[in-house]
Amino acid sequence: MRRLLRSPVTQFLIVGLLTVTAIVIATNFLAARAASDEAVAEARRTTQLLARSVAQPDVPKGLVEARTGAIDKFDRRVLKRLLVGEVAHVDIMSSDGEILYSDRRELLHSVVELDEGQLRVLAKGGTTTAVAEPGAASQAAGQFSGDAADQVEIFSRMRAPEGKPLLFGAYYELNRLDDRQAEIVSAFRWITIGPFLLLIALVTLMLSILTGQLTNAGKERERLLRSAIDASDAERRRIARDLHDGVVQDLAGTAFSIGAIARDSGTPDETRATLQGAGSSLRDSLKALRSLVAEIHPPELHSEGLPAALADLIAGAGPAGIQASVSVEGAETASNDMAALVWRVAQEAVRNAIRHSGASTLAVTVRGDGRRLTLEVVDDGVGFEPGGARHPHSYGLRGLKTLVADCGGELGVRSSPGEGTTVHMEVDAR
Repeated sequence: MRRLLRSPVTQFLIVGLLTVTAIVIATNFLAARAASDEAVAEARRTTQLLARSVAQPDVPKGLVEARTGAIDKFDRRVLKRLLVGEVAHVDIMSSDGEILYSDRRELLHSVVELDEGQLRVLAKGGTTTAVAEPGAASQAAGQFSGDAADQVEIFSRMRAPEGKPLLFGAYYELNRLDDRQAEIVSAFRWITIGPFLLLIALVTLMLSILTGQLTNAGKERERLLRSAIDASDAERRRIARDLHDGVVQDLAGTAFSIGAIARDSGTPDETRATLQGAGSSLRDSLKALRSLVAEIHPPELHSEGLPAALADLIAGAGPAGIQASVSVEGAETASNDMAALVWRVAQEAVRNAIRHSGASTLAVTVRGDGRRLTLEVVDDGVGFEPGGARHPHSYGLRGLKTLVADCGGELGVRSSPGEGTTVHMEVDAR
């Protein structure tokens, strides 16, 4: 699961989905506002059309005096054409606020106080809007009883046959305007969201292709690296075998022969002393050569043989005047590949310490807990400044860092002038 979340494609999809979600929320909010404004604008246009083109041409004389006959005549002529679409209720008011006509007869002759917007419409034309709350009296609309739903009240100007300006009011239920708003939003939703979804799909496809190519390139690089390591191991094994079966055996035989002659009772004392010195020198050279053979390629690169292989690595520390030690605990469950990696890093660190550190002590420590394997090579030498010029410690270890990282581990070097050097590596035991 953690590896899946680290995938670039997965991360891009998560970011893309979050982006689309944010865009959808913002777009819906803005679209809802725009659709609401458009729904009200449609209601305004409808109100002006009803006032000028439907109601005004059929207003009978006498309506400005609220005569019953004129009201009945206006009802028969235009009421059905006024209550269309989202229109729930209509009123016609005089300039002093008297309701001259209403499809609700109980409101006739009521007088309300006109607000600034309504007075402006009477004087200059245009429209004005108000919202009536359910259950509350709306003086502007002349409603003295609650409605079933909130209403939007829109007023426009018209003229009576006598030439007097009248205020025409059309009332729209909010739930009907909400339905119209939803229709407007749904018509543009996919136009807004569709391009983003298409873009994310295309980019995801391209990213998948590029990720696949990078993954294949990484696998090929790893294969080549392992092939190079295998070839290097094979060459080291061949050189170590040739040295062991050739020069080492010859030197061992020569040392044995010299020792035998030196022990012979017929050998003169002066010659015996010379031969004993030569034998001792040969044995020292033989020990150094065997250490070199072990350094080139240890005989056992698995977890059980790791302590012996590490002990062979520090054989050259004694002649250099360095007191060296090896401690291995809990490494029995490590895989052969991880044991070989520990040995390679230890080999480079020990070689650097013997050649460059000027140390008096050197400690190689390996610890394992079944899951992780830790290596530390610590010396008390002169140390160096990590941020300074490139130190001999870093050249060989720098190349091993990539190999350790490819195995999912970490390799680091801690040092400072006069404080010695610590090489620390931690990898999975398997």
